[in-house]
Amino acid sequence: MDKKSNREETDKMPIPQKKEETTFADFVRQNKETLYKIAKSNTVVNESGLTVIPKDDPWRDETEWDEMYEDLKKK
Repeated sequence: MDKKSNREETDKMPIPQKKEETTFADFVRQNKETLYKIAKSNTVVNESGLTVIPKDDPWRDETEWDEMYEDLKKK
């Protein structure tokens, strides 16, 4: 699925207008299939069928999670 298809799927989802009308859990329950399609299209899978993070993914350079992990170990 390409980014245009992603946008089309996202455009089909209703946008919660008021907090009391739709909780996040309700939103996910109502849009489960669409959310799954979007997540699946943004997932990289290797030859073995395993989900992987590509070498050029900007998340690989983030240090925030490493720092938080170190802070949690100290507690």
